[in-house]
This record gives sequence, C-alpha cells and structure tokens, in this order.
Amino acid sequence: MPLRTPFSSSRSSGKPKGKTLTASQGKGNAGRKTPASKGKPAHPAARQPAVVSVSWWDALSPERKLDAVGAIMSVTGLLIMLILFSAQRSTLTDSMMRPLGQMFGWGIYILPVGLILMGLWLIFRRIEKLPPLSLERATGIILFFLWLLAVMHSITLMFIPLVEPEQVVLDGKGGGYIGDLFARVLFNGFGVGGAMIALLAWLLITLTLVFDISVADLFRWVNPFVLKVRAWLAKPIVKSNPSFSPESLEVSSNGYTPLDRPKPIVKNETPGPPVKTVKSAEPVINWQLPDVKQILDSGEAPAVNEEFIQQRSRLIQETLASFGAPVQVVEINRGPTITQFGVEPLFVETRSGRTKVRVNKISSLVDDLALALAAPRIRIQAPVPGHSYVGIEVPNDEMTLVALRDIIESEPFQRNTHGLKFALGKDVTGHPIIANLEAMPHLLIAGTTGSGKSVCVNAILSCFLLNNTPDDLRLILVDPKRVELTGYNGIPHLLAPVVVEIDRVIGALQWMTREMDKRYHLFAQVGARNITDYNARMKLQGSKRLPFLIVVIDELADLMMIAPGETEQTITRLAQLARATGIHMIIATQRPSVDVVTGLIKANFPARIAFAVASNTDSRVILDQPGAERLLGRGDMLFQAPDAPA
Repeated sequence: MPLRTPFSSSRSSGKPKGKTLTASQGKGNAGRKTPASKGKPAHPAARQPAVVSVSWWDALSPERKLDAVGAIMSVTGLLIMLILFSAQRSTLTDSMMRPLGQMFGWGIYILPVGLILMGLWLIFRRIEKLPPLSLERATGIILFFLWLLAVMHSITLMFIPLVEPEQVVLDGKGGGYIGDLFARVLFNGFGVGGAMIALLAWLLITLTLVFDISVADLFRWVNPFVLKVRAWLAKPIVKSNPSFSPESLEVSSNGYTPLDRPKPIVKNETPGPPVKTVKSAEPVINWQLPDVKQILDSGEAPAVNEEFIQQRSRLIQETLASFGAPVQVVEINRGPTITQFGVEPLFVETRSGRTKVRVNKISSLVDDLALALAAPRIRIQAPVPGHSYVGIEVPNDEMTLVALRDIIESEPFQRNTHGLKFALGKDVTGHPIIANLEAMPHLLIAGTTGSGKSVCVNAILSCFLLNNTPDDLRLILVDPKRVELTGYNGIPHLLAPVVVEIDRVIGALQWMTREMDKRYHLFAQVGARNITDYNARMKLQGSKRLPFLIVVIDELADLMMIAPGETEQTITRLAQLARATGIHMIIATQRPSVDVVTGLIKANFPARIAFAVASNTDSRVILDQPGAERLLGRGDMLFQAPDAPA
C-alpha cells in the first residue's frame, strides 16, 4: 500500500503509474531481492518521512507568544474602554456591552484598565524595574478582581434594600452575575459575620500572591500605618478660644505658666438614697393628628334653580312622549354635577291592549334626549337599583365643588370607626359616600387625563393621613410621572422616598411580598389570624404593633410596558394574599385596556372606580358594563363596591 502524505492526491482508486515501491518487511529481508515470480518489485523502497503540519501559533517561541498575548489584551481593553465611554453606541456594540455589564456589573469599568495594564506588563516585561510576572502573581490579580466584584455587589444590595438581587444583575449594577454568585455563597453559607471574615481572608490571600510576601510580612508592613492612624485618633481635639490673647497668659517668675491644679474631692459622709437603675427604652413619639378645620376649607352651598329643573322635567316627558314612550317624572335628585330625573314608564295603547313602555326603548332614546335638552352628554340608568323607575342623569347648568372638609365632617364619616376610611364624594342625591379600604381590600382607579383621577388619589391619601399616625399606617408611593405624588416626600408615613424610577418599582413590590410572608410568619408564632388580632395581642403584651401598609401606584400602564410579566405576577400575589397582613394597594391608570388591566389583575380588584373614559370598550374593561364613556370628565365617577352584584 502506498504511503499517503498531506500533499498526495485524495484519490485512492486506479492503478499507479510506474512501479510501486513498498517498505521492506522484517530485518532479515533488508537488501535482499524478492523473486519476480511472486509479483514483488526487485528493489526495496526507501522509507519516506511523513510531513506534519504546524500551526503559526506553535511555530512561535514562548517569548513571542507572551508578546502576542500582551498586545491582544491591551487592544481588547482599549476597545472596551472606548465603547464604554463613547457618546453613541451602535446596535452591535450595545449587544456586546450588555452581556459584559450583566456579567461583571460595575466591574466592567475596571476590566479594561486591568487588561491594558496586564498587556503592557507582558509587553515590557524585560524591563528590570518591573516585577517579574509569575503564575502566582497573575492568579492573585484575578482573585483580587473577583474580590472587588463580590464586595461591590454586597455594598450595592445594602444601599438599595428594596431592589431584588436579580434586578441589580439585569441592570448591570453591583458585581454582576459573578459578584452575585460569590456574595450568595458567602452570605448564605457563612452569614453576615462569617462572610466579612471570609472576605478579609480572601483579601489577605490575594495580597500575599500579588506582592509575593507572607502574611507576617504583610502585617509587619501595615503595622506602622495602623500605629499612625491610632495616634491620630487618640490625639485630643483642642477647641480654640475666641477670646484668646497673649496677655491672658499668667507667667510665673521662672518663665513657666502655672498649672491649674484640680481641687480636692470632699467625700460626703451622709449616705444618699440608693440610685435606681432604669432600663433605657426606645423614644416614644406622641403623634398628634392635624385639625381638619385648620388645613381644609369648607365648600359653598349649591345654588338650586327650581324653575329650571321643573322646565327640564317637562321637556323630558314631552320628548319621550313624542317618540312613543310616555313617562312620568316621579323623583328629582340634584347632585353636585348632575341631576337625576326618576321617570316611571306609562302605558301605551296597542292592538293587543294597553302595554307598558319597555325600558330598552327609553334607553335607546338617549341621543334624542341630549338633543332636546341641549346637553353635552346624558346617561340613562335603567333601572335604578332599589327603585321602580329609570334614572335619566342630566348635567347641571352650574357645577358645585365638593369640598373634602364637608365630607370628613359629615355624620357618616364621623360615625365610621375604621382606620382606613376615606371620602369618595357625593352621590346624585347629594349624600356623602364613604368607603373603607380594609373591606375592599384593594382599589382600581381608571380614567382619562384630566377626568379627576389624580384628585381622587390625593383625596384618599389625605383622608389616610388625617386619621392615622405613622405608627398605624405606612405608605409606599409610586409616581413614574414625577408630578402627582412627589409632594408627599418628607412626611413621616413614607417607608421610602416616592419611587419615580421604573426599574425600582418591581423591587419595591417584591419587597412587599417578602414583608407579607414575614408577617404571616409572625402571625403563626402567636396564633393570630389577621393584623387586627395580632395588634390586639401585642397591645396586651405591651409590644410593638404592626402598621398597615398601603402601596399607591399612580400609573400602571408604565409598569406593564417595561415588565408586564413580573408586574402582573407580583400584583396578583399581593392582591390574593396580603389582605390579612394589612397590606393594601391602590392602582390608577389612564389607559384601561386589556393589556394593562389584565384578567388576573381585575379579578383580584373587586372595588373599582371609573372616571370618564374614551370608549365603551374601556368602560367594559374597568366596570364590566358600559356607562363610563358618558361621564362628563369633571370629577364625576362610577363607583363599583366590592359587594356589588355582577
């Protein structure tokens, strides 16, 4: 068989041209001729050497390899640094930097500097002033970089307590995936104290490898610096005397300033009463609720034009009668924004006899009524719950401002003893509407811009602040628009400043879920069923009570755009389980579409408020029925109580 080389033809079939030379077999056959009758060649073939291919990297000498590695590291570090600090990034560079940022976190700004320095060290290693680069020193540098990642990630989580570690990693903060891995291993395995000791030991090992010294030499090198710091700290602080002057010094005859000798201490032979040891306790703050009369103004009495109301009543009857739907106005209720005319359907003559006017026929004439009354919008409630008439709601010629003080000072509000009570406004009859968040237990508010949604949220928060101290109620406010809720910064009820960054909202909600689990654990320890039972037990024991926690999100659509899955999952879990722990949510949105107010969210928010919306579809999303699209957008709302029938 012929010997193949890398340069021989790849074809193995066919007869070879000329004579075929083969290697001699066995030592005894060397130099002997083979008989031609057996078909073997007469002359032995010489053994041909095999050609071995060598790569360009293996062909380089070890010195050249180190130079090449140093150049590659320096260029790579320089490119990363240019991309990091460039004003604009392309799609390619951004896709390259994002994984690096998530991998190293803030260490991505240290990585290019380290690569450049290591590369230059390899290139200029022949300079005698530079320390020799050994495997131990390179290992120490890598360990020091990993130590920095672990420390940065731990410090980041300490200063941002409401953010989840996963969110810190995804945002490219802290120490990234690597720092998070080491921090988890250290703190979960050794605890906080053990992790600190492990990090200190890690640093000592790193320094001994980098500087090629022992631990004893390291302490001997650090000792003078520690002594200087200790001496500086022990140095007394002398306050300068503003009335100091050289003449104020009294000098003796020997030239020295006399010393002020301390006066002898005279012991009191009469024993005094024994001193009682009092245990130090936490300072107790006696919070005082503000007076409503000092901070809120009363509203004005509404001006009622009875003649105008009676004229509209007759016009409604005449218009419906002209369309074959005779009615009779049996009740008139004047509210601050609209007036409700209660009409009772009458009988009409048909071929089969007298038949009462159908309710659907009255509802279908809403546009004709609006035209006859010259009203911008008319809403028909057919029928009015608890009554035997149809309600026709017509806007008032003059709107009446509903003052928050009037609702708070009303009898229904004062009679309500719940801590989470709040004022909603007045109904069509002018009676105050009071609600209790603890019974809801969560509230969903929707409405277009300028319809009164933010005013409602501020009124609810004002009621909470006027009736609860910081010991009874704590708030977490989320305002991505940075307009509506930022004015609450500084009040003692806030757990943290108003959250305006979208990326921190998910962390705040996840912190609430952890707080919910913690409270359930506390309830299980004392055998309490809910927060009211737990606080009653703590009051008997003289222990600290748990406050109610309320999360207010001013715009849900912004969160659903950034992280829809996490937002829906966290809100749904809180809404399902947090009621017994005293955690409640108030969520507002100006875009009540199905991708914002999902089925899971809506199912766990039975209490809903709808202000004026753009379409019939939006009204059905928030209330499961039409009607909100016909509101005036002047603060009028439709309130669906949690116990309302579907």
